[in-house]
Amino acid sequence: MAADMIVLSYIQMRLTISIFLLVGALLAATSHARVFTKCQLAKKLKCTYKIPKNKLADWVCLVKAESNYNTAVVNTNNDGSKDYGLFQISNKVWCGSGTGTNECNIPCKKLKNNKIADDVKCAKKIYASQGFYAWSGWKKTCKDKDLSSFISGCSLKC
Repeated sequence: MAADMIVLSYIQMRLTISIFLLVGALLAATSHARVFTKCQLAKKLKCTYKIPKNKLADWVCLVKAESNYNTAVVNTNNDGSKDYGLFQISNKVWCGSGTGTNECNIPCKKLKNNKIADDVKCAKKIYASQGFYAWSGWKKTCKDKDLSSFISGCSLKC
């Protein structure tokens, strides 16, 4: 009976340690993500990445529609391809995950962190190639709409 209690205590201790390690790993995996507000994103896109003010609301709307301003989002498409980060950049063509052509020359996993310079650079490349039509979220949510609410109330002074 005492041996059974020792074994049970050992199992409980191992389970507790495993849970702590799992929680720690999950926290570490998400600690580099960021969820922007519309105004934080608008200002960053305008001031840091020189998105023209006349296109700013489109970009902010696109990000809202695609990722809800969350850098860590990964979505799986019907064809099995995946979209990564703020701009939901596809591994089918634009980022590298072992499949596709990696036109932006960036690992897809780098699109999930809080450093968005590489995301913006790739998104600009996609935009230069296909315009906003490359993003289904923009077509469904932003195209032909009044987008002024996406930058209204934001301090955009650099």
